Amino acid sequence: MQNPILTPNFSNVSFKFEPFLRKEYNLALNPDRPQCKFFEANGTCPNGSNCYNKHVSPMFRNKVVCKHWLRGLCKKGDSCDYLHEYNLRKMPECLFFSKNGFCTQTPECIYLHIDPQTKIPECFNYNRGFCPDGPACNKRHIRKTFCELYLTGFCPYGAKCNLGAHPKFEGLLDKLRIKPDKKEETKNEGNTADTQTKEGKLPSGKQEATGTKRSVEEAEEVEEPATKKLKST
Repeated sequence: MQNPILTPNFSNVSFKFEPFLRKEYNLALNPDRPQCKFFEANGTCPNGSNCYNKHVSPMFRNKVVCKHWLRGLCKKGDSCDYLHEYNLRKMPECLFFSKNGFCTQTPECIYLHIDPQTKIPECFNYNRGFCPDGPACNKRHIRKTFCELYLTGFCPYGAKCNLGAHPKFEGLLDKLRIKPDKKEETKNEGNTADTQTKEGKLPSGKQEATGTKRSVEEAEEVEEPATKKLKST
């Protein structure tokens, strides 16, 4: 038998102001009660504040714990846009740590201490294979190990692979491609033409042109005696 003095049972005890607290502030209600189907479907409930089910807001901000609720000062109840539950993973960010880089209440501080390096976005060029800015880049360079199976040709795990990163072999950026200088190309072409003329050699195009002229002249020389014979006859 339990001792009623050491372990009293307050299940049958009620106060006159409890209905007012339930109606106005939804206090003393079971936090694990089911969600209201009417409010979830339409955003409104015919029972209003008298409904004993949860009225959960569909807003994205509902994923962060209410800082006023942590101090017992939130008056919105279920209509609050933030969570009313003690979840350390969904606590708001510690403002003192975000401004100064340290917190005087550690390790007792219940708010999140987020590393400022994690807020810097990843460098897109570095993830592709090369960043032209190098150490002076204002974005984060994360070193990753490559998947050996993917590098050899095929990884059976696909996007769910935990062996390493799957690099994308895309083309280089236009500004990183090495382009030859046009001035040097023209100078080199002029030098080669001069050397060929000095040595008695002509370029391939000129050689073909001279060859065709010679063949035409030879054909004319062969045709001239034939025409003379025909005239004499």
